[in-house]
Amino acid sequence: MAEQATRRAPTGPTQETPTDKQRDYEELRRLIVGPEKEGIAAIEDRLENVERRTEDVSTVVAEAIQLRREKGDDHALAEALAPTIQATLRESVRRDPHVLADALFPVMGPAIRKSITETLRSMLESFNEALEHSLSLQGMQWRIEAMRTGKSFAEIAIMHSLLFRVEQVFLIHKETGLVLNHLVAPSVATQDPDMIAGMLTAIQQFVRDSFSSKSTESLGSLNVGELEVWLEESPDAVLAAVIRGHAPQDYRLAMNEALENIQRHYGPALSQFKGDAGPFRSAEEKLAPLLETHYKQGNGESKKTPKAAIVVGALLGALVLGWIVYSTYLILQWRKFLHALDHQPGIVLVSHSNSGGKFQIQGFRDPYSADPSKLLSDANLDPKDADLQLAPYYSLDDAIVGRRSAEILHPPAGVKLASKNGQLVAEGAAPPQWIAEFEAHAPWIAGVTSIDDSRLDNSDLAVLKPLKTTIESVVVLFPVGSAQIETGQDDKLAQIGKDFQDLLTQAARLHESVTVEVTGHTDSTGIEGTNLPLSQDRADAVRSHFLRHGIKPANMRTVGVGTSQPLHSEDTEEGRQYNRSVTFRIAFTPLPVTASPGARSSALSGN
Repeated sequence: MAEQATRRAPTGPTQETPTDKQRDYEELRRLIVGPEKEGIAAIEDRLENVERRTEDVSTVVAEAIQLRREKGDDHALAEALAPTIQATLRESVRRDPHVLADALFPVMGPAIRKSITETLRSMLESFNEALEHSLSLQGMQWRIEAMRTGKSFAEIAIMHSLLFRVEQVFLIHKETGLVLNHLVAPSVATQDPDMIAGMLTAIQQFVRDSFSSKSTESLGSLNVGELEVWLEESPDAVLAAVIRGHAPQDYRLAMNEALENIQRHYGPALSQFKGDAGPFRSAEEKLAPLLETHYKQGNGESKKTPKAAIVVGALLGALVLGWIVYSTYLILQWRKFLHALDHQPGIVLVSHSNSGGKFQIQGFRDPYSADPSKLLSDANLDPKDADLQLAPYYSLDDAIVGRRSAEILHPPAGVKLASKNGQLVAEGAAPPQWIAEFEAHAPWIAGVTSIDDSRLDNSDLAVLKPLKTTIESVVVLFPVGSAQIETGQDDKLAQIGKDFQDLLTQAARLHESVTVEVTGHTDSTGIEGTNLPLSQDRADAVRSHFLRHGIKPANMRTVGVGTSQPLHSEDTEEGRQYNRSVTFRIAFTPLPVTASPGARSSALSGN
């Protein structure tokens, strides 16, 4: 094995030097065969290189398609290109539909406008015909028939009043089946005339083949629903008329005359027809008289309207009028109700609609707002006819906040609650327990941002008001420039002292502290530098008088105001004397709850 391996691996190739003859041979071979090899390599590169092959085809593809078309093989070319063109259009629309839309814009606009124009014209003519008969007795009878048969009123009116109408006229080339001219009556919807002409030609040929008819024989007429198509032939043309109703035989004579005129004037053009319908446009003048419309005429005799018809018509008219009046009344009532509901505090309307004879109302309603069912009854409307979908919410309207506060706080009979811009105002007289509850709970009510109890009085202090009013109405007079109480007022001072004692006693029983403010005044004579101390001295003199007589309120303070708070105008001496005086102001303050009854008595008595 080792020996065999040694034999297979030679030690190395022998090096030989080419001779001059070999070099000459190779050079000669290169000169003879080299150009052909280069040409073959170039051809192989062109065949194998896809890009170069594509470039070569692109330079001749247009000429190839044109040559194929000139040879008359368009059908095969169309079948070959159709899938590619369809895929290309589909991909183009997927990527950018605006490109195809822009290309079709010049065609789409006129087509759409023509379609809309024809539709509107047809609608207007039907409307005019229906309007002419809708207000007569005959029109009412036709309307009842339309309801019974399920047809439209316009169809019934035309059916009864129309004798016959030629809606379309076709001039068709007999050999090719192509349309040479086409006329349409106003307000008649049409299909593609070429398609209809092709259908008529196919039916004609089908009849001939089916019944083995001669080529000279033709189909005279055919029925399509409510329409009838009459056909007349000449050697080169076919005249077709689409008729609604029952035309007389005289009309077929008119068709023959028109067709003979066309054959006589356009004979050469018909025999040499190659698909161009332009030369036959002038044939419209000969075809236009065939578009006839005939309505039923009256017999000239006066017909009496049956009494039963008059009665039925009157009843129907009364019913229709009553229904219109009642419907209008309901609409007005619902509008009135919606307006009232929308202006109710605590109710917010979002939308409303009428579906299936039932009014649907959506919105929001505060629980303390007015009851919508009661509003419906007040408006003479049936609550069953309304679907009220009002979601609950808290309204911030002042009226609703006031109602909500009254329902939560339950104010006593003598207290009125009112809300204004979020502030809850309490006015009247109430027990102290309710006042404390009002101050504690009112700020937590929805919609209340602050409270005002300045006009709220303690009802337990009502017995103190007469004494308070009596004392505050007393005026103690002083001589000019003096702080000595003017003589002759002893009875007045004694009565004030007695009233003070009664007031202190009753206030102590009600656990109230009494504050007495003794205010001194002066007239405007003199200077303020002396008037202000003088008013203070007068107030101190009155306080000292009460102290000497054993009247000792715990909170009695004096203040001199000089001329700043006059009690009367000083146009007269009496007015000036009235201002040289001392007046009283009394206030009550609840004693602390922790204070014992004995402590309250000490505070009131001044001990």
